[in-house]
Formats: sequence, C-alpha cells, structure tokens
Amino acid sequence: MSMEPTYDVVWPSAPQGVQQQRQAPRLPDLANRTVAFLWDYVFRGDELFPVLEQALIERFDGIKIVSFETFGNLHGADEKERVGRLPDDLRSRGVDAVVSGMGC
Repeated sequence: MSMEPTYDVVWPSAPQGVQQQRQAPRLPDLANRTVAFLWDYVFRGDELFPVLEQALIERFDGIKIVSFETFGNLHGADEKERVGRLPDDLRSRGVDAVVSGMGC
C-alpha cells in the first residue's frame, strides 16, 4: 500500500449560472431614439456620460438622453429593488437603447 496521498479530481469550470438569451435586434441608428444611461456610481461616469451625451447629440438628429441620475445608483443597498424595477422604468420612459457604465 502506497503512502502517497490521493485526491479527488474535479473540473475547474463551474456550470453557467446564467443561461444565454436571444439578443434583441440591433437598431439601425439612434436618430429619433431615446437612450438611457445606467451607472453604478463607481468609476468616472459623471465625467464620461456628459462627453458621450454631447457626441451622440451631435451625431444623431432627434436623439433623447435619459440621464443616469434618473435611475440612481444601480449598485448599493437597494440594488435588488432598483434593478428589479428597471424594465418597467425603461419601458415607461420609452427607452430604445441603454448605455450601461458598470465598473468591474
């Protein structure tokens, strides 16, 4: 009998926690569309979003921007509630597209 230790072999890749979803069709452009900015208040969104907003307004006629401030901090104590009501919040504001600035 060997004195060498034995180990169970395990696979290092965990099962997927989120199932893949069908992607929504891409918009042909953002002219006359409503775009929402979402942010977790972690990394420089307060600097980035105004620059991006100005660039989008210059590029696409009739674009409307819904500020990240409308939705609040999507990362924090009430994250679950905010994210849970996000689909209804976006729908009620007629949002066609989202720019999500979530830090990692």
